[in-house]
Amino acid sequence: MGDMTSLSTRLLTATVASVAVLGLAACGSGDSGSGGDNSENASACSEFETTYNEFTALVKAGPADSDVQLWTDAKTTELQKFQPLADTATGNVEGALGTLVGALPEDSLELSEPDSESGKAFVANSTAVADACSADGTPIELNDFPLLSFN
Repeated sequence: MGDMTSLSTRLLTATVASVAVLGLAACGSGDSGSGGDNSENASACSEFETTYNEFTALVKAGPADSDVQLWTDAKTTELQKFQPLADTATGNVEGALGTLVGALPEDSLELSEPDSESGKAFVANSTAVADACSADGTPIELNDFPLLSFN
């Protein structure tokens, strides 16, 4: 009888240990930073795509009825939507958005001036955000930003 009890105890101990290991492994994979972050980043990436494309459309359209101030104000409003996205994103997406926001000029007109360094940086930084989003599992598509050049 002693051998049966010992065997039962060992089997029970092995089963409990296996369940505990599996439970910890399942918890560990969810806490690796990908579970909750992906949904936050998916939202930030989708909103970035929309904001970027709306801003690009504004720049391409130019001022309506030659009202440069109204056009500039609309672009500024659109650019201000990038900061909250950087605040909600995580990891590489957060870093790329932070770089983009940090490089934005105070005057949105600078982005669309011929041979604009800030315009080139905006395109490069936006591409970095798109790459980070794609690597995080949320591919986005950005419209071509109109960079003007004297060449």
